[in-house]
Amino acid sequence: METVTILLIILAVLAALFLAFFQYIFKNKEKSQLNYWLSFLRFLSVFTLLLLIINPTFNKNNITIEKPNLVVTIDNSASIKYNLQVENVENLVQKLKNNAELNAKYTIDYYTFGTNLNTLDSLSFNETNTNISKPFLEFSNLYKTKINPVVLITDGNQTVGNATEFINYKSPVFSYIVGDTTIFEDISISRLNINKYTYINNKLPVELFVNYTGDKTISKKLTVFDKDTKVYSKILNFSSTENVQEISFYLTTTTVGTHYYTATIEALENEQNTLNNTKNFSINVIEEVAEILVLTSVTHPDLGMFKKSIESNKQRSVTIKNINDFNGDLSNYQLVILYQPNNLFKSVFSDILTKKTNYLVVSGLATDWNFLNNNQNDFKKNVLSQSEEYHPQFNLNYASFISSDIGFSRFAPLEDYFGEITFSNPTNTLLFQKIGAIETEQPLFATFQKNNQKGAVLFGENSWRWRMDSFASTKTFEIFDGFISNLVQYLSSDLKNNKLNVKVNPLYYANETIRISASYLDDNYNFDARAKLWISITNKEKNFSKKVPFSVFNNQFNIELTNIPSGEYEYSVTVENQKHTASGSFKIVPFEIEQQFTNSNYKQLEMLSNNTDGTLYFTDNSEKIIADLKVDERFKSIQKNKLTKTPLINFKWLLALILLSLTIEWFLRKYFGKI
Repeated sequence: METVTILLIILAVLAALFLAFFQYIFKNKEKSQLNYWLSFLRFLSVFTLLLLIINPTFNKNNITIEKPNLVVTIDNSASIKYNLQVENVENLVQKLKNNAELNAKYTIDYYTFGTNLNTLDSLSFNETNTNISKPFLEFSNLYKTKINPVVLITDGNQTVGNATEFINYKSPVFSYIVGDTTIFEDISISRLNINKYTYINNKLPVELFVNYTGDKTISKKLTVFDKDTKVYSKILNFSSTENVQEISFYLTTTTVGTHYYTATIEALENEQNTLNNTKNFSINVIEEVAEILVLTSVTHPDLGMFKKSIESNKQRSVTIKNINDFNGDLSNYQLVILYQPNNLFKSVFSDILTKKTNYLVVSGLATDWNFLNNNQNDFKKNVLSQSEEYHPQFNLNYASFISSDIGFSRFAPLEDYFGEITFSNPTNTLLFQKIGAIETEQPLFATFQKNNQKGAVLFGENSWRWRMDSFASTKTFEIFDGFISNLVQYLSSDLKNNKLNVKVNPLYYANETIRISASYLDDNYNFDARAKLWISITNKEKNFSKKVPFSVFNNQFNIELTNIPSGEYEYSVTVENQKHTASGSFKIVPFEIEQQFTNSNYKQLEMLSNNTDGTLYFTDNSEKIIADLKVDERFKSIQKNKLTKTPLINFKWLLALILLSLTIEWFLRKYFGKI
């Protein structure tokens, strides 16, 4: 407590004593005990009141012990069950939970992973994919401070996600490998690279990698089938030294639609695992490509981002032109992107209005807003000379096309002039503006429709950073490019045929949950949650048919199908009491992807553990991993001292004390006739 505060308290005591003494004792001839009690009560009231006015602060040290985190993540995929390792995994998890010394040293969090990461509830070992990189991406965001070691319990067999050598985790990883690590003679198709889209009569390049594990010299035949028709074959030679073959060839198709192919390498004699000898893939054959035009008067990294992201879908081609070099013909383009328009764009806006061409405007610091406000009537911005940074905030209620939050809140801000935005037509806002910590109702990205024409506006430049931010957090461009692809598909498609959209994967594995999503818009092109959507799937060869209704969730129609037999299926989505339909096909291959692994894959995880200063353990080392974690001196508890300052005014009982003492004083004086 400070010296000044102590002096003030002493003065308060003296003042209260003086007042009480002067009122009841000084020059009072009646020296009764009652006067002394009244004097005490008056002293107590006055002193307490002065003390509250001084309001001294009391300091308290709160000492806490913060234990290090230990993150246990468990492979919950079906390969654990197929390799008969369920008991080993469950036993280790139970040992970790029951070890009192280990739990006293660490704060232990348990997670499971397959395709995604989940907190541990129960172990089912029915996940249809294994993504080993996913937990570390999530942990890097969840545990940003201190050292957070990870115990990774898995067989090491990954089916989706980034390769483990690209995992960049800052804390030690203790990999616990379950399953048989014995290497048997095996031949497999390890990887296949191919574009998902091609055109009629176009030669599509295909790249295959075939791996051989063994010490013999062998020759095996690789065959590729389009249904039952052989379209390619080649004899491949392997030995203990030449154990990887890269095969490149071309496929040509003459019909539009989805084509399903199967690549197969001949099995070895007495080969234990033949499921990995086959690779299924599909190609969507289209008649023509959608042409997208980007018009600009400036040079900016955003232009390269739009071209890269849009052309990641081979159904689309992007042409970037400077407005000075443009001949004025928009007839060959399904969508025009106007990047930071100025007065040179006057004729372009006239053509867009006349021809009802779909368009996207991207504004920025080089945009002439006076020109833009005067040459189109869809939106206005009352700009000031001051620039501002706008962070994106995703709108969960957006429904013009199927979209999801790809991590917009983590993306860098866009830059544009500050000002209020108004629209003359009904709009759907996909992203709201967030200025600093303030969330606004002003759009950062919005779409609108009128008179069979679609438009969109992105209010800000530097969206190229979003693609980089997405890659930094997910280690792939596919998620951001998929968002741009959905946007371009919506903007470039014919409005009359765009009310019903369906999203289906062309290939599924046996026992995999088939997830299908759809969107349906009403006559005003808003999401129609009242509509009833049905999907019918048929397989004529197996005389199989099924009709199921969609459910609505987050402004999207969704359905999950399970226990569907393998084979090729035709699907048709219909809207009850409406004429709108969407149809297509998908294929369910006759085995689960997790079944292709019969052994554990420890080599990549050994590299991961070594790179992070962790350790690799095997099935019979359950006691050792626990013992090592208990004695590891890198992970220690931290004692933290938190100083808490509490002002006296917070003690509300002092007010009650003042009121009580004054009340008792008044009643005593009243009772004894002093008033």
